Amino acid sequence: MSKDLPQQQPNQSEEVDLGQLFKLIGNAFDRFFKFIGSIFTSIYKVILALLVHIYKRLPWYAGAVVLGVVVGFIIDVNSKKMYGANMFIETNFNSTRQVYENIKQFHQLSYLDKDSLELADKLNISPGLASNLKGFYVEPDLDENNIAEMYSRFYERLDSISRSEMTYDRYRESLKPYNYKIHKIGVASTDKHIYKKIEKAFVNQISDNEYLNDLLKTNRDILEKKDQTLLQQVQKTDSLANEYLRIRINESQKDVVPGSGTNLYLGDAESSAGNLIVDESRIVQLRLNYESQRRKIDSVLAVQKNVVNVLATFPESGYDIREWYDKKKFVLPLVLFGITFSIFLFLGLGKFLKEQS
Repeated sequence: MSKDLPQQQPNQSEEVDLGQLFKLIGNAFDRFFKFIGSIFTSIYKVILALLVHIYKRLPWYAGAVVLGVVVGFIIDVNSKKMYGANMFIETNFNSTRQVYENIKQFHQLSYLDKDSLELADKLNISPGLASNLKGFYVEPDLDENNIAEMYSRFYERLDSISRSEMTYDRYRESLKPYNYKIHKIGVASTDKHIYKKIEKAFVNQISDNEYLNDLLKTNRDILEKKDQTLLQQVQKTDSLANEYLRIRINESQKDVVPGSGTNLYLGDAESSAGNLIVDESRIVQLRLNYESQRRKIDSVLAVQKNVVNVLATFPESGYDIREWYDKKKFVLPLVLFGITFSIFLFLGLGKFLKEQS
């Protein structure tokens, strides 16, 4: 018996330790759930107290809300609406920076300085109309397909080491507004019919730069000279084709005599029996090639006709761009409700402090 007692004592000690451990874990969970429950209970009490407070003083709060709606509606009816309209442009000759700088200047004059005289001078309108302009905004017109094409062209120019480092996401994050060609320009105004009146002068002003204008003129002169050269080549090939055709007609009218006739060669064509008469199709093909180059030049001239191309002009009239928080009939009720609540809260706090003292 004396030998069995030492073997049972360790088992009893282990059971006691496990029991205390589970008890501690249970107490911890109990305290945790009580803490969570106290949070929800406190939230419930706060909400209930607010509802009781508002219910006891419901006429005051209802009156504040009704008064805010009525006064806000009157203010909205008598105040000018804010209209907006967008224009989409495409920049040439790396003129995006100049466009952004000029639009920032317009925004400064209209939104911050409210300088209607200078705005009127720049846009060729009266100062009264210029005073209706309230802001100018610009941002790139983002298109994931265009960004993917830009990345593909950029990726092809990289070496093997740079390609392993430059991912699409990294390239996209590195892009600035100046890297895009198409941009959206927004104008805010209290006059919904002002946009067509300022459109022409506005486009001229945002791209006004002596260097860009000289670059535009030089580029156009080069393309026109190239087109004139190609036109001369077309005329020469026409004359050559007509001459070959005339010779072929004359040869066809002669009696065929073996070993006689007119031998014609084009370029380094070998004098063989198959090349006695030149094939006009080669001249025609050359002429078509010249015409194709001229069409490409016409396309480039159309795209690069101006420093800034207008892809979409301003609409005939603007549209209401106000948000709900810009309308007084929604804002004033909230403001008056908050003021009423603050007054009662201050009175209640004063009463509480007086009782405590």
